[in-house]
Amino acid sequence: MLIDKYLDKYQFSEYHEIDIAREAGNIYPVIKKINFKKSKVLNLLFSVRGLPEKMQDINGFIESGFILLEERANEEIVMGFLFGVTVREIKVVTPEAFREFKDTNYIKGVWNFRLRAENNRTILSTETRIFCPSKTSKLFFSVYWFFISYFSGLTRMIILRLIKQEAELLQNNG
Repeated sequence: MLIDKYLDKYQFSEYHEIDIAREAGNIYPVIKKINFKKSKVLNLLFSVRGLPEKMQDINGFIESGFILLEERANEEIVMGFLFGVTVREIKVVTPEAFREFKDTNYIKGVWNFRLRAENNRTILSTETRIFCPSKTSKLFFSVYWFFISYFSGLTRMIILRLIKQEAELLQNNG
């Protein structure tokens, strides 16, 4: 998995998957263009969280500071983010610099979408991994994770369902 290339050691993670009755080649374009805010629940959660309006799809996340680390068409997309604990900012670096990044003032995270063929169907999964480089950052993130982990999981499950619905709808329409 590409995600391992960018963050193989981490303290926090979250994984979700969904079975889709389509081939990966039909799902991959949906992942790249799906509007997350088609869901009223996600629209509310994003608003409460104070996320920028443009964070409605993968491109919006990248425009807002996520880093497109790597993608393999019809297989996996990996994005990374560096969130400052003490400096309270998002840092954007190249994919190469992301792998080597070691500033203890920043929490390092990755988020992927992975497609895996299985009996004329596809398992679409998403995983988020977080690495905290210091005791301070781990304590900070632990408290944060305590409050948002349920909503983070809910967000990812809804995104997977949106992708599934869109991919299967496209199959039925044509």
